[in-house]
Parts: sequence; structure tokens; C-alpha cells
Amino acid sequence: MTRPWQQFSPRISASYRLTEQWSLSANSGLYYQLPPYTALGYKDNTGIYVNKSLKYMQVQENSLGIDWHWQDRFMVSAEGFFKGYRHIPFSLEDNIPLLCKGNDYGVIGNEALTSTASGRAYGLETMFRWQVPGKFNVVSSFTLYKSEYRNTDDQFVPSAWDNRFILNLSGTYNLPRRWSIGGKVSCIGGSPYTPYDEDKSSLVEAWDAKGQPYYDYSHYNAERLPSFTQLDIRVDKSFYFRRCMLGLYLDIQNITGSKLKQQDVIMSTGVIENPSAPAAEQRYVMKYLKQESGTILPTLGVTLEF
Repeated sequence: MTRPWQQFSPRISASYRLTEQWSLSANSGLYYQLPPYTALGYKDNTGIYVNKSLKYMQVQENSLGIDWHWQDRFMVSAEGFFKGYRHIPFSLEDNIPLLCKGNDYGVIGNEALTSTASGRAYGLETMFRWQVPGKFNVVSSFTLYKSEYRNTDDQFVPSAWDNRFILNLSGTYNLPRRWSIGGKVSCIGGSPYTPYDEDKSSLVEAWDAKGQPYYDYSHYNAERLPSFTQLDIRVDKSFYFRRCMLGLYLDIQNITGSKLKQQDVIMSTGVIENPSAPAAEQRYVMKYLKQESGTILPTLGVTLEF
């Protein structure tokens, strides 16, 4: 459950320098944010504000990091962090935190809620940079983490943002005759997802009431998508004239044609499989639609600098 936090935010930090190029730092902060306005303004059928007792959402953040530099050519850093979440709005209908509904939830907070959900996010962030001016440069960042919330059984389960790891690695190498070649590798762990309740979704009355499938929140984020890796390549050639520089480049994104897979969507075909059954028992014939994206994208470009 990683979200930007603003509003009132007291913060404490400390730094201890061991040598001229070596430092250790620690930070601690406490942040508050109002629940969504749609949650605070939600009324029941009698016109009563159901969620008026919601509390400010709270996150306690602590981190400890270390970094080392050698001249301007080499840098490496590592930082461990822990974030604790409290007073998160909890959905009484689905028994999960409101923030865990992710992008699939239409109107955020338009339901009865309580400020009883809690969670945590913790992990390690590392950065690496190596460069030789005029020759090459390499930059890398890697984050290994978990993002979880505490369910009604007092157990921690993955939140909607628990990808587990993120890796970015990029570099450029300068060749003779003003040629250069660069590349970037991006990799992210698979997102957890909640399976659909196919039995409920196929009911004619249920589907017609919502127009979209229902999730089986009793198995919240019990499944996980595959990880995704993308490789980009770029080649540049520069021409210098008296008053300008002309650059030509070929950029190929996702050169391996990797596919980013999303959860397959269950849909109604509009065909009732048992039309002679009572209305409450009639069901649509359902179908699954694959969701994946990712194509090779070449770009040929020209740059001109005066």
C-alpha cells in the first residue's frame, strides 16, 4: 500500500559522516492524510453521513541508509525502510482495505467504511552508478520489498502493490567517430490479483445489476501474474559543424517483444444457458478475454542543436 502522503508531516533525520566519502543516515517521519472525500460524503438511504467518524489515515516511516562515493566516478548506496499504516478505511462490504481495491474500483469510498485497517511496507532500496567521462556510464537501481495489510484473521496478506521487486539498469558506451550505443533493462515482479467469483458473476440478476464481474474477496490477492522484463536499445551518431550539431538515432523499445500480462477478464456473452429456470437461478454463458500488451517499437529520429 504505497501511496504519496502529504498534509501534516513531522520528520526527524540524522546523518553521521564516517569519512570524506562515506556517510550513514537515518530518517523517521509521521504523516497524516484525510480519507477520500467520496467516503466522507457518503450517505445511506435515510440521508445520514455513514462515514463521518472516519479518522485521518496515518503512516509511520523509518529508514536507515548508507552510501559511498569514490570521486565522481563511482557511487553505491543502500537504504532499508519500514512503513506502518494505521486508520486505513476498511470496506464493510468486501472485508478489505479501501486502498487495496486498486484501479478496478469505480467510485472510491462510496460505501460504508470504518478506520480499522492497517498494513505495512518494508524492504531495501539500492543504487549504483559508475562512469568514466567521455567513455561510458552505468546506472542501476533495485528495490526489494513487500507491501501487506492485516486481514480480519489478523494475518498479513499481499496488498494490490506487492510486486516484490523493481529493477532498472541503463548504460551508454561511446564508440569512435562519434558513435554511441546505449541500453536499458526494466524488470518488475508480477502483481498479485484476486480471482473472480465466476459463480456469482454468471447470475443474470447479479450481472445486470452491475454490468461487470464480481471478485472473490475471500481469496484476496491469492493469485500472482508473471514478472515482466523489457529491453530497450539505442544507437546515436553525431555530426559537428561550425555552428550546429546534427544527431541521428535509432531507438528500439522492447526489442525482445516481451508481453505484459494482466488478469484475464471474465465477461457475459449475453446468452442465458438455462432460460427455463426461475429468474433468480438463470445464468449467462461466460467467456474469458486475455489482457496483454507489449510490442517492438522502433523510432528513427533526428536532433539539431545550435
